[in-house]
Amino acid sequence: KIRKIISIVLVLNLTFNKEKKNMRIAIDIDDCLTNTCEVDFATCYIWNRQHHPEDKKQRLPINHNAPTIFEYSKEEDDAFYIYQRKLVIEQDLIKPKIYAREILQKLLDEGHEIYIVTGRGDLYWGNSYNESKKWLERYGINYTALFTNYSDKGSFCKEHKCDILIDDNEKYLKQANDKNIHTISFWACYNDFYKHPLNHVACCWPEVYDKINFIKQKITIE
Repeated sequence: KIRKIISIVLVLNLTFNKEKKNMRIAIDIDDCLTNTCEVDFATCYIWNRQHHPEDKKQRLPINHNAPTIFEYSKEEDDAFYIYQRKLVIEQDLIKPKIYAREILQKLLDEGHEIYIVTGRGDLYWGNSYNESKKWLERYGINYTALFTNYSDKGSFCKEHKCDILIDDNEKYLKQANDKNIHTISFWACYNDFYKHPLNHVACCWPEVYDKINFIKQKITIE
């Protein structure tokens, strides 16, 4: 009888611990926490209007993997990025998505770890870590750790034992899915076609929160 009681207690304790499992969640910055794509479209449109007023085709960024923005020349792309970075910094154009700060805080309060991991590089940002850190602090967005200059987020998630990657770039989503890691794609027109059994689509942070809890239940059952 005593052994049976101990067994029942152990089973109940294991079940409780499974249900209480806290997760390590990796989250991208641009177009997941921010409105960066909107900034890209607006600044590109203004640049084109100023520099190519006769060009009826407004050349805008199609997706994050496009080798160039304008398809005119590498020199013009470089000039645009200098112009855009100046606007981004001086006018503080990049803003948080609605409820991003609140949902991240809720996840932290629930005991989850939040790893901010971005592909932002130093070529554009100067010091991508410092610039990203300052932006997160400016808008009161709390997190566990910050990582920049990452081009392989699948390997990052595997190495840091992340349960979920939240990203908008299909390249990074696929990298994580190929390593059997659940992902949440923050919906955008350029990633609408991406499909994978381990990928879950969300359009806003309240929906992201629900998808996180759905994935948590699946991981707990597994």
